[in-house]
Amino acid sequence: MKAPAMTQRLVLIPLAALSLLAAWTIASAVPTAKVPWPEVALPPDAVSYEIGEQINMDGIPLRMRGFDTSASPEQTAAWFRQHMARPVVENKVGAALVLGREQNGYYVTVQLSQAPEGGGTRGVASVADATTGMAQRDSYRAANNRLLASLPSGTELVSAMTSIDERRNARFVMLINRYSEEVNRERVRDLLRQEGMELEREARAADAGADVLATLPPGTTSGIALFFKGKGREAIAVIGRLPDSRASIVLNTVTTMETYQ
Repeated sequence: MKAPAMTQRLVLIPLAALSLLAAWTIASAVPTAKVPWPEVALPPDAVSYEIGEQINMDGIPLRMRGFDTSASPEQTAAWFRQHMARPVVENKVGAALVLGREQNGYYVTVQLSQAPEGGGTRGVASVADATTGMAQRDSYRAANNRLLASLPSGTELVSAMTSIDERRNARFVMLINRYSEEVNRERVRDLLRQEGMELEREARAADAGADVLATLPPGTTSGIALFFKGKGREAIAVIGRLPDSRASIVLNTVTTMETYQ
């Protein structure tokens, strides 16, 4: 079974959650009246593509668009500095540059990094609806608490993301705890069995393909990949070990929309 499409897209947006932290802070200080979603202008030579039709990251609704340009990251950053309304906050996260600003209850972010082929820029433009995110915090936390109740005591949720794209509903969650690989394996298997999926096969994460490895947190030593399937649903769980000896659980579930009909 190939990694779900959501897994492949996550490679493009690992830094988006960092900018969303600022959106939570800003939301409490901005007007609650809704205004249209702002558009993010892209350089004239940019080739853009959608990243999910509807996205929700850590409880915050998002619109995201990936793009590639032939210009260098430095040149592309200079273009955005000139065309984004001020003030713009800049952060260097690893090898990527993140530019962001608040705009009428939304938080606009542009993430820029060197294209894998070299010479050009790979970017992600995102708009976070911070006001709505604040309004639905309680329901988001309740859903997360239900998930954590099915996992070993003390498990922490690092990040959660959902995306609806091409009649497929994908959910990505990253969790950490201090339990063994075997304990986590059994609890994840029980959790997904309750959701109508059975374990089809498992493999060492190192042998499961680049798409699976790309979902692991930085510094994670390779663990196991578990592949599940049910009626109209499939999931991949990757259980690894962080440098501080905590276990990481990356769970990617995809449901076809026909399942709800």
